[in-house]
Amino acid sequence: MHAPATQDLFRRPALRPGVEIEEQRDGIALLYREQSCDLDVSDAGRRELLALLRDLQSAPASVVELSAAHPSMAASLPGLLEELDRLGLVTEAGFELPADAVSGREFNARLRNLAQRTLRKSSRSRLFGLLSDCAAPRNVLIGYALEYYCLVRAAPGLIASALSHADSRQNQRSLQRFLMSELDHDLMLAESLASVDMEVDGLDHLLPLPSTFSLCSALGVFARQHLLSFKSVLFLFEMPGEQFNQALVRCCEAQGLSKAFWEPLLRHAHINDAMGHDDISGELLEDISAIGREEQLVVEKNLVLMMETMALQDEEIVDYYSREDALIPRLHL
Repeated sequence: MHAPATQDLFRRPALRPGVEIEEQRDGIALLYREQSCDLDVSDAGRRELLALLRDLQSAPASVVELSAAHPSMAASLPGLLEELDRLGLVTEAGFELPADAVSGREFNARLRNLAQRTLRKSSRSRLFGLLSDCAAPRNVLIGYALEYYCLVRAAPGLIASALSHADSRQNQRSLQRFLMSELDHDLMLAESLASVDMEVDGLDHLLPLPSTFSLCSALGVFARQHLLSFKSVLFLFEMPGEQFNQALVRCCEAQGLSKAFWEPLLRHAHINDAMGHDDISGELLEDISAIGREEQLVVEKNLVLMMETMALQDEEIVDYYSREDALIPRLHL
């Protein structure tokens, strides 16, 4: 017979540092940062549960030892620990972390440094170069808006997928806020495309370029299969790009594209800046106490791959939308 999953997960379970135990009229509440967990218990069982929680807080022991010390709670202990673990309220006590493990906060800083190093090693974006020189053709500017629209339209579904796998209450709330902040932003960008006589209804059949599709697909896979990578790469899509935006406006005006075209693009970018979306990865990684080197390498590889795909997207936008025979928009009917 296989041991309960909780016994496999914890050798010496303990309440996470910072968790507070508060007695209430109809039970016991566990308070941690901005979240709370209410445990409903009868008056007869409250004393036993309170004693167990205090042992988890101050005198961690093995699951077997806890069961022996609190026999009336032994049957419900595995389920209780599993639920507290799901909420991020319990951790391993007396566990010596590998020397190469880092906290989520430290890993976020490392990822930022890796992104900057990768950018410095790469050649200048051809799209940004054309924008800076006010040399991007009108169709390339429209093509950029179309590919941007594809990413923004896909964002809520990708975030919702990750939300279903949220590994702590704090992450769940962060992803919920992020999802709410991204809802209907595709309508904003549709205003931009409508200003150049595109039928908004037709955008439902819009086909993205291969690199844009790859970015959305990779995020979708991370959201379902490797949540740590999803959390870690989100900041790449939310980083402020003031120089890019200024160059975009100048180039649009030089090509005769009105404010009705470029203003929604900037409005969306400024919403991201105002809501601090560039720090979304840091917020999602903050409550992770340790990430081993093997997991770090997986995420680092995925981050560089995303950056390479984003660079490829710039190239594809210029190459495709510069063609005289380019279909704009690309529709699948």
